[in-house]
Amino acid sequence: MKINNYQQGMSLVSAIFILVALSAIGIAMVTLSTTTATTSTLNIEQKRAYYAAKSGMEWAIKTISTTSLAVSSCTNISGISFTSKEGFNIIVDSCSDCSAGGGTCCATQVACTSSPRVTTIKITASKGSIGEIYHVSRTIQTTTSYDGS
Repeated sequence: MKINNYQQGMSLVSAIFILVALSAIGIAMVTLSTTTATTSTLNIEQKRAYYAAKSGMEWAIKTISTTSLAVSSCTNISGISFTSKEGFNIIVDSCSDCSAGGGTCCATQVACTSSPRVTTIKITASKGSIGEIYHVSRTIQTTTSYDGS
């Protein structure tokens, strides 16, 4: 069987095309796998950050509930930061106290003559630096009332 001049380089071109196509598919699969792994890791870290912030919130609520009504509970916790065992930096971003007759937040409460003390707390838990691929941060805020008993 005689191959004419027009068909001589066709198998080489076909082989190169198949190699390029398979390489592109391989690169796409590796990229997809890496992206999936990174997304999964970040999802887990975001949940851990949420629970770290929640534990900080529980600590803050416990601290303010043991503080006398005569003393502002927020003076004890505002600005405090600490690091969890897992490496999350937990910060009490803000704490605003509204005890009896003290400002507009008490105006919204029905019984605001002597108690309850209404406190709003905002806490952030973060890990890593801003700009890093594995930087995670969660901020939660709660408002609680405490009647001193």
